[in-house]
Amino acid sequence: MWVIAIALAFFLWGQTAMAAPAASLVQAAGLRAMDEPRPAAEFELPSLNGQVLRLQDQRGKVVLLNFWATWCPPCVQEMPLLDQLSQALRQQPFVVWAVALKEGRDKVAPFMDTHRLQLPALLDVDGAVSAHYGVRGLPMTYLIDCHGNVVAQAIGPREWTGEAVRTLLTALLSEPACR
Repeated sequence: MWVIAIALAFFLWGQTAMAAPAASLVQAAGLRAMDEPRPAAEFELPSLNGQVLRLQDQRGKVVLLNFWATWCPPCVQEMPLLDQLSQALRQQPFVVWAVALKEGRDKVAPFMDTHRLQLPALLDVDGAVSAHYGVRGLPMTYLIDCHGNVVAQAIGPREWTGEAVRTLLTALLSEPACR
């Protein structure tokens, strides 16, 4: 019996030791680690070109889900950085989705064109997805791992092209579930 207890203790210690570096990477990147990763709420939203995008179709990819609005100055500030990150990692199993909160194509499309942004913009016109995610400020970002779990979040703009973010994303993308 004591052999099982010792084995269990080493297993649990190993799990904690492995989780600590991920939490420290999340913190170094300026995000808040979730106490426990939780499944991301599934949703589908139309993109600017009318294509319906489904979160469940992104399983196996790291998803950076950013809620924003065209009238939000910090959102406007970080959108080019999110676009740069999206373009830099376009060959990886990684996607950035910019979810426009309670704005339609008539506002979002000109904004994306004016700023020459290439990342997918999704339209949460009624705010239902934002409400389901508990968005309480803009911009608000959720980082979803390849298993479909929310592992981190951030309220407010971030430096998305910095080394700490790249290190975190590299660690997440190195998981066997990423394809």
